[in-house]
Amino acid sequence: MGNVREAETSELLGLIRRGEATTRPELQDRLQLSRVTLGKRLDTLLRAGLVDEAGQDASTGGRPRTVFRIRPDCGVLLAVDIGSSRTNLAVTDFAGTILIRDGRLLDLSGGPGAVLPWVRHRLTEMLKELGATGRVLGLGVCVPGPVDPASGRLAHPALMPGWHGVDIAAELSGDFDGVPVAVGSDVQVAALGEYRMHWSNSDDIVLVKAGEGIAAAAVINGVVRTGATGAAGEIGHVQIPEGRQCRCGRFGCLESVAGGWSLRERLSEAGWTVDSSEELAGLALRGDSLSIELLERSAWLVGRALAPVVAVLNPCAVVVAGALADGGAGYLDPLRSVLEAIGPQEVTRPLVVVPAQLGADVGVVGAALLVQDLLTDPAHLDRLMSRVSSENSDGGFVKLFT
Repeated sequence: MGNVREAETSELLGLIRRGEATTRPELQDRLQLSRVTLGKRLDTLLRAGLVDEAGQDASTGGRPRTVFRIRPDCGVLLAVDIGSSRTNLAVTDFAGTILIRDGRLLDLSGGPGAVLPWVRHRLTEMLKELGATGRVLGLGVCVPGPVDPASGRLAHPALMPGWHGVDIAAELSGDFDGVPVAVGSDVQVAALGEYRMHWSNSDDIVLVKAGEGIAAAAVINGVVRTGATGAAGEIGHVQIPEGRQCRCGRFGCLESVAGGWSLRERLSEAGWTVDSSEELAGLALRGDSLSIELLERSAWLVGRALAPVVAVLNPCAVVVAGALADGGAGYLDPLRSVLEAIGPQEVTRPLVVVPAQLGADVGVVGAALLVQDLLTDPAHLDRLMSRVSSENSDGGFVKLFT
């Protein structure tokens, strides 16, 4: 395809897969293409096997209109959520629906060599279990730290010693037939997944991830903002008066008193042995008074740091992800209260504070959608259509889902 055709076809596919326009009249209105040109672009996607017809919409008195959708069964995506303490994996269909998942507690302090070999091995096994070996379209990865948007390399991740400058895409691509690999910050990727799956009818949300670390991400006009260096939302390393020495080496970070690792240190001083933020939240839910107190304090501090962000952006919702959010109302209520107490009423009165609906899957679903975005970019679309068309010619991908 020429550059114009690639751009038009990519934009068309984007509207369909995000559910923003799914009928010919809607697509024509959004793209401002002639009926003939729109028909050609749709035919290209239909013949390639990336799009199919999903029935007809409810009649409004005229002729029912055909609804288009991306074909979930046109291929599989690999998704990797490398967390501060736990790494989660999934294989999804092309729409981001999880087909198989796994996870393991892994120590990031050992560098890439302590994590990536297991990721390669386990993903390969999962593909064999699905019968999908050799049928991967792309791989998405999220990590707990900034990713330089220009190079795709990790940029001084505070919680990942030995990972600075690592090119995860280059490390993993060769293991899966050289498929495209997309890498992003975990909180930004989580915001993408949560927004695309549950908030796409809204313009702006803020997602805060409260787990071992603390970070936030903003979705503005439907776009996740990464910032100039990929570090947008690193509120966990904002200096506050109550802060102590942080794992990043600085003093006074929000995370040093509000992050899960800091709260676990406090529990350890009280005689508890708690290995993860998930366990800490579980103790609070079971009524442990110190755990409840620590969660409430963390939520109050995070809310205070988040209030200026909410005041500036005026989102419709603050979505809370991460293991500390598993504490439920014990975390969400104090966070909501502090936002209401110190934020402008015009901003906080309509604001909702809710847990992430994707739960623990928010990272892998977001990672799958991240690589879906990459694959459908004009630069990669020709290759994607060729691969899907070739595999579907013998029913290769469809067999996975029938």
